[in-house]
Amino acid sequence: MSLETSTRRLAAVWLVFVLACVVHNVWHWGLQRRAPVTDMLAMLPRDEQRPQAAQATQALADAGSRRITVLIGGGAQAQAATAADAFLRALGDVPARHRVADADQNAWLGFYAPLRAGLLSPQAREQLSTADTETLADQALAALYQPVGGPRVGNWADDPLNLFGRWLAERGQMSRVRVQGGRLMLTDSTAPERHFALVLIELPGSGFEISAQRALQPKLDVATKAARGQGAQVIAAGVPLFAAAASEQAEREIHTIGLGSLLGIVALTLLAFRSIRPRLLVALSMAVGLAVAASVSLLVFGELHLVTLVFGASLLGVAENYGSNYFSARQGLQASERWAMLTRQIPVVSLAMATTVIGYALLALPPFPGLRQIAVFSAVGLVAAFVTVLWWFPLLDGAGLMKPTRFAHWLGSRRALWPSLGRRGLTLLLAATALLAGWGASRLRVDDDIRQLQSAPAALVAQQREFARLMQAPGVAQFFVVHGASEQQLLEREEALTAQLRGMRVHAQAVSDWLPSLRRQREDAELSARRGAELRPVLADKLGQPVALAAAPHAEIEPQAWLASPVSEPVRAQWLGRMGDGFTSVVLLRGAEAADARAGLAALKLDGVSWVDKVGEVSQLLGRYRQLMSAVLVLGFVLTWAALACRFGRASWRALAPTALASVLTVALLAICGQVLQLFHILPLLILLGLGVDYGIFLLEQPGRAETRPFLSVTLAAASTLLSFGLLALSGTPALQAFGLTLLIGVFLAWLFTPFFLPPHA
Repeated sequence: MSLETSTRRLAAVWLVFVLACVVHNVWHWGLQRRAPVTDMLAMLPRDEQRPQAAQATQALADAGSRRITVLIGGGAQAQAATAADAFLRALGDVPARHRVADADQNAWLGFYAPLRAGLLSPQAREQLSTADTETLADQALAALYQPVGGPRVGNWADDPLNLFGRWLAERGQMSRVRVQGGRLMLTDSTAPERHFALVLIELPGSGFEISAQRALQPKLDVATKAARGQGAQVIAAGVPLFAAAASEQAEREIHTIGLGSLLGIVALTLLAFRSIRPRLLVALSMAVGLAVAASVSLLVFGELHLVTLVFGASLLGVAENYGSNYFSARQGLQASERWAMLTRQIPVVSLAMATTVIGYALLALPPFPGLRQIAVFSAVGLVAAFVTVLWWFPLLDGAGLMKPTRFAHWLGSRRALWPSLGRRGLTLLLAATALLAGWGASRLRVDDDIRQLQSAPAALVAQQREFARLMQAPGVAQFFVVHGASEQQLLEREEALTAQLRGMRVHAQAVSDWLPSLRRQREDAELSARRGAELRPVLADKLGQPVALAAAPHAEIEPQAWLASPVSEPVRAQWLGRMGDGFTSVVLLRGAEAADARAGLAALKLDGVSWVDKVGEVSQLLGRYRQLMSAVLVLGFVLTWAALACRFGRASWRALAPTALASVLTVALLAICGQVLQLFHILPLLILLGLGVDYGIFLLEQPGRAETRPFLSVTLAAASTLLSFGLLALSGTPALQAFGLTLLIGVFLAWLFTPFFLPPHA
């Protein structure tokens, strides 16, 4: 059977398979509306994952993604109120809350007043447990004759020690926001003359939806302008604002970097081949690679992580080499000659593909689900792109002679400008590389902190920091997850945790602050009743008349009734409810940002309590991936050398050495330029291994100075990579910038060095 006949049959089979993968992708992403997994911890080995922590983090993220909080003012209270009214009028129909009705305030007292016997603040509980009756009586009489401070509900005889009022005061101190004149207001703790009105905006959908961002942002801008027109400062904070900034930046970069790279690649293709068909077919091979890789990976893993899609999709840029090599070799040949050309090219391109796949397949060795997904996705995608070039291109590249262009001939002939370095030249090159590598090593800094990848506008970050200072709200980056077999066990474990935190002088915000466990309610009610009975005769003696102390009512709060009441609103998002085999909640913290504080909190060991440091865990994960990827990269070079030796024997080092030197020099130059090394500098080095070795294979296969097609293929592939990936160095997103800058330097150096390593007699 001839190559043409077998290729046509295989192309038909491949078409059926590709269409099946396309249908599978449409069904999964379109009809089922499935989304990629975004939790970074899902990339950890299974025994290191904590489902409750992951679900808690997701729940907090979901709640935060719909909320924008705005502080308006900065001067007198009346000015803040006037500016807030102007803001709300300009905001229009956007759901926002600023005023608090009297009925809402009364609802709080109406809910808790019947339960007050079982509500004691920690200080009141300690006082009732340790103080003698005489001391308690003196305090009660002081409150009777000199009533100062703290709210009081009811008559003195109903609560002579004002236990309920103290409990209410403690709830109030958990937030800096106060209800003044029916408005939510805040006073700057460092400058009491500065007052702010608080406006809460709750979006109906997720703040990550681009359509919602585009509808909301103009209204926010108009409202902000209206408030500033009243001479007020506007401080806005919330996840939707950062999501909108990221969306705007991505759109801007797509229009600039994306459009620029597309125009550059199309112009290069037209100059080299005088036709757009090669570019379209190369794009087709990459699209097939993505579709097949996604479908196969979904069948293997059941889901795909967002990092897998981003990293895997970028790896398929290596497939550019296969298409560029085909059309460079095709130039100057009649359509009938393409089969003979293909026969000569198959061993070369197959070796290039195999050496690349080896590197990515190594990612499956460590016990990391994320790395295994990336390995399968990348290896399958590259093989699919290669098969597309092999079986479809000969049938789709048109009939007749593919005439070489002047530009293609000129570009390919540049190969003759490179001298082949002898032993002395190679020694000098290695010495220069060693010097630069040493300089780079002396300046090398490594930092895996996820905050290094922050790309939000500086003004937005500054607003967020000022908002956090004014509100003194708990953070959501570090927190405790509490789990119990029942609702009551959960609340009891929360109470044990908050008691420990108070001893460490760490401020906590917990559901049990507002919803004590039944055990705590009953113990407090019993303690209050006992000390009240002891207090009655002492007070009667001191007052010289009988004292009729009213018995405090004692109903009990159940979680479902509390959740259904508006009193649960401040911490309702922290009650996660049933999860797995029990119930889960989150305890948020204030003042846990310092490293030594986090270390102490992480060392706490209580039943059902887990410490979550999202920033630390993700940063640690990035660091482990960086180390693993570095080891995989070294192993990839070793195995690639072994594969090259099968075809080139002792000359195989000539195909690998340029890429090795380019990798070392890239890291050195990044360090010299002040770049802090992290994962997104290591990942592109794997791509560089595949790309650079391909350059070496294509040129070493036809090393002669008069050969123009191999150098044309390598140069077009390198230029396309630099235009598509290298321009990411202009991105405002730190991860993409690091990725692009590494490839920009590395690909250029690999292309530059490869001709130097060809045999001297070539």
